This record gives sequence, structure tokens and C-alpha cells, in this order.
Amino acid sequence: MAQLVVAGVLLVLGLLKAAPGIVLLAVLTVMTAWLSTLWSRHGLAHVSYQRHLANDRAVWGDHVDLEVAIENRKALPLAWLRAEDYVTDGLEIVDHVLSSSGRYGFSVLQSMWSLGPFERIVRHQQINATHRGRVQFDSVRLTVADLFGRDAASREMDLLDTMLIRPRTVPVRTARGAVVPLGARRARRGLLEDPSLFAGVRPFQIGDSRRRIHQRAFARTGRPLSKRFDPSTARQIVVALDIQTERMPYWSLAYDEELVESLAVAAASLARRLIADGAACGVAFNGWTYSLARVGFVPPRAGGDQLIRIADQLARMSSTPSVPFDRVLATLPARLAPGTLVLTISSRDPTWFLPALRRLRASGYEHRHVSLGPDSVPQATKARLAGIDAVAGALDPDWRTSATLTLAG
Repeated sequence: MAQLVVAGVLLVLGLLKAAPGIVLLAVLTVMTAWLSTLWSRHGLAHVSYQRHLANDRAVWGDHVDLEVAIENRKALPLAWLRAEDYVTDGLEIVDHVLSSSGRYGFSVLQSMWSLGPFERIVRHQQINATHRGRVQFDSVRLTVADLFGRDAASREMDLLDTMLIRPRTVPVRTARGAVVPLGARRARRGLLEDPSLFAGVRPFQIGDSRRRIHQRAFARTGRPLSKRFDPSTARQIVVALDIQTERMPYWSLAYDEELVESLAVAAASLARRLIADGAACGVAFNGWTYSLARVGFVPPRAGGDQLIRIADQLARMSSTPSVPFDRVLATLPARLAPGTLVLTISSRDPTWFLPALRRLRASGYEHRHVSLGPDSVPQATKARLAGIDAVAGALDPDWRTSATLTLAG
């Protein structure tokens, strides 16, 4: 409106003074105002912005392709358009530097575009998965400028995408054999018989299937005998992870990032080893998981899909503890069958939660402990003196480059 008033004054002045230059200036002022109105009203009309992640899951160290496409579906060209993607802090994109957004927990991935009429442009970028956790692309703000480079219109769109970055896993190497008995084992009690565990014969009873008759024993003794099998139970193990790394209270929000990531790598590696050896494995930890639950938990199961569930839960795990670790241990009897092995992992002195471990044992649960961190050896020794079956774990030289998780007595 101000430009039109100025143009009107210039036009009247030019006509009164018979000055063609002033009249031309008035006409140019009117055209400038009209062009600015054109882009402010129609610049973002029929403009689409699309974002596509090649994968919604990644492992630490992976590279994930990111495709961004923008399309101008109208005759009006866009000489200058800025796209601002709000993404989780700490995200690394090759050849791009994220800027501050002013929004807590988010940075801005900024890109510039120039689009002709009915033009579509696709750009390919690459994400470096260098931080375990959940990456969120929240919304995108599009800003278009007129031909003179002035911001003419802006619009923010919800375009939500998430990606989980799981901790890396490494082979587990032990100095004195397996850390726990793994896989299927003969059980003193069980609900089902396992045909692979032949235990002998017994007299044929009413209700036995004829297929159970031991033909050779029948021919030798002259009376029918049924095959007998031992019951079998799959080894159930829960990896209980203590992510508190400082001596201060858990609610202080203090943590050692290197130790937390080492613990996550150790938990994922042990779960992978246990599942590969046939155990029914689960995980529990004292961290937030983008939910209202104060304890992260995956019930023990066997099979390859279980490792995916555990890795996803460890990817969602916060770096700060949500509750004391002994409270996590106290919740396990309500969730697990008696006889389940609880394999604890911690970088702290395990005598801090020794009473909770004793209560677990009294309730019929087995227990093993893995100490991790710079004081793992003296802590494991101290734990054994307190009656805990403990080993010291090491990721040498660190969790980023270590080739194995070494467990030593």
C-alpha cells in the first residue's frame, strides 16, 4: 500500500512538472508492487516438497540415503526458494552444516532452490549414522522471494519422518568358555517332551499312541513298551542393563556418553550372541524409550526377529537413567518365569544393587554379572568376593573401533 501511495505522488508530480522521468519512475514503482504481490499471493501455490529416507532403521556407522524433491506445478517461476527442515540435534549430513533453529532439540537443514515453470528437482543427500538414538524430521518451512530477493511468502508444513539408529554389535569372546549355558538343555521339569531327548522306555499305558511303541524293545521282551523323552526348556535370559554411569543420584541427569554407548554395544552384542546360540533372550534397562514407561523392557523370546526388537529398544534408550537400577531388578519377578537367568551389565560397583540381586536369587532366579568400563576388573573381583558370579568386559580400544567384546574372569 505504501508503494502505491508513493507511485501516486510521483505520477501527479511528474504530470504537473511535465517530467517523463518521474512518470516512468511512478510506473516502475507500480510494477514493482504488483510483482511483489504476485509472488506473495501465488509463490507457494502448487508447490510440493517431499522427503524420503531410504531406510527407517540403521546401525551405528551406516550411511543412509536421503532424497529430497521439490516441484513447482504452475507457470509462475520461483527464482529463489528456501527450504528449512527441522531435524534432531546432532544429525550429520554429508557436505551440509546444520544451523541453529531456536527450537529445543532441533537444528535446521537449509537448502536453496530455483525453479522454473512446471519444474521438479530431486536432490540426493546422505546421512551419517554417528549417534545412536531416534532421529526425527519434524516439519519443513518453505520461504519464497520475489524477483528482487525480498521474502514474499512463507509456509510451514508437517512432514514427519523418524529413523532409529541401533548400537553396533561385535562378536563376544570369552577367556574361559561361554559366560552362560546357552540354548536348549535337559530340564528337571517341563510342560512338553522333546523327541530329540530320548530318555528310555516304560510300560505301554492306555492312551499312548502306537507310534510311541519301541519296536525293537517290543521284539526283545515280547511286551509293548513306550518310548520316554525328557522334557526340554529353552534357556530364558534377560540382559539387565544399568545405564547410570555417575555416582550422583539418577535424577541429576549426569552421564558419561562414552560409557553409556559402551554399555549399549555390550548389551546388543551379548543379546546377539545369546539368540544365535538358541536362547530366548530379552532386555531390561533403567532408561526412557520415548514412552511413559520408566523401564525399558523386551520380554525374552527366541528367533532372529527378537534381535530386531532388542536393537530397536536399545536405539530408543535414553542416555540418562529414569529410575535406580535396583528398581528395574525389582520389576523382573512380575515379568519373568522362575528359573530365568538375569545377566546384569553395569559400569558401577555391583554391590550398590546387591540386595536386589539377593532377592532375585531368593525368588528362584539365576544371576550373572558383567562389569564394564575403566574399573571393570577390580569391580568384578569385588563382586566375586561378595558372592556374585561376575566377569570383566572390555571393548578395546573403545566401543567405536573394538573388534570384539572380551569377557574375562
